Amino acid sequence: MYHPRADACLQRVRDQVGDHVYPIHRLDHQASGCLLFAKQREWAGPLQASLTAGKKTYVAFVRGFFKHDEPVQVETPMKDDNGFLKEASSRVELLGRSHEPRCSLLRVHPQTGRWHQVRRHVRDLHHPCIGDANHGDSRINRWWRENSGANRLGLHCISLELVLPNGENLSVQCPLFDDQYNVFANLPWWGAACTAEPALKLSPLSVTAHLHSDHQEGEKVIKLPPS
Repeated sequence: MYHPRADACLQRVRDQVGDHVYPIHRLDHQASGCLLFAKQREWAGPLQASLTAGKKTYVAFVRGFFKHDEPVQVETPMKDDNGFLKEASSRVELLGRSHEPRCSLLRVHPQTGRWHQVRRHVRDLHHPCIGDANHGDSRINRWWRENSGANRLGLHCISLELVLPNGENLSVQCPLFDDQYNVFANLPWWGAACTAEPALKLSPLSVTAHLHSDHQEGEKVIKLPPS
């Protein structure tokens, strides 16, 4: 799911299901991908715990030629809203890279859920997300915007895997949106990235259709039994 206004997604989901929903998994402004909501307040806490114990997978479109062939564990702590340092852990893996143009696609599994964690951890590896106005390089972002059409944050939550509180396994994927797909598919590493992460090959979703439709193919609502 993608929308240029961060607060719009919550209302759109409420409109779709015709009821209040409670956000469990959020996305940074201008990021896209899987979101998780609870329909009942009493499920919010258990679902949050299940998501923490589960697996979130992001693809990050980043600046530069990623030099690591093997997965990298990033453990840079981050401050919470009160200014206290909290542990933060992410596993970063290479999907594809090129010298010309100098860019890479990374798969990131955040094992904690800190604010801007994925964006900050790839920046700590000296590979900020392309399109990241907070942690990236405005000159490089402008080049990509003007020369390739990469006009928003290069970060997409491509899948979520968790065990629901009722014991069922939940595994969902969100295809890339067509604006991302069109940029990535024209880069030298696209074939290698699709081999390493097959979900990249899913038929892309339309940003335009999504913004003007109450239901978009690829969105999934999971109904849980009442507690």
